[in-house]
Amino acid sequence: MPVSPLVRAALTVSNLERSREFYVEVLGLSEVFLDSTVEGGGNIHALMGVPDSTRTRICILKAPGTPAYGMLGLFELTRPQPPRLDFHGAGSSIGELCLVFYCPDLDAVQRAVAARGLAVIAAPVPLEVRGRIKQREMTFRGPDGEKINLIEWNLARAEAGDRPEKWSGTAAQPPAADAT
Repeated sequence: MPVSPLVRAALTVSNLERSREFYVEVLGLSEVFLDSTVEGGGNIHALMGVPDSTRTRICILKAPGTPAYGMLGLFELTRPQPPRLDFHGAGSSIGELCLVFYCPDLDAVQRAVAARGLAVIAAPVPLEVRGRIKQREMTFRGPDGEKINLIEWNLARAEAGDRPEKWSGTAAQPPAADAT
């Protein structure tokens, strides 16, 4: 059975204000779709897999002026707070999710990430696929260790359906011959 495009990713965070500031200020997800607190009642605890005594603060963000798809839900759970995942530094873990976004300026994001002391897995680098050089990408860890990959691409082009995945790129240059 087919499903819809991704509605949202739900990210459990340790500090809702810190995470919200990061996703609004650094990545520009500034439109608030939902901002709420749930304490008792309902069944959100069951959907989150936590005790019914858990206090859940929710902030769902999205890019301004876009449809209600591809959103990011930030969920701060307390009473009790769930354990933190260990992401083992810069590597990848089985089952780990990576949030992927288009971004027009990786250098500005890299400066903002550095200013916040967040771990960079891969600084901006041109992606090489099958001997072709494509768009630049970078990967880093967000405020709670979540993996984020940014693809440098003009957002207006992406909204018009022109995606870097469709671009063949340019031929990779062979290594320079040693002039000895």
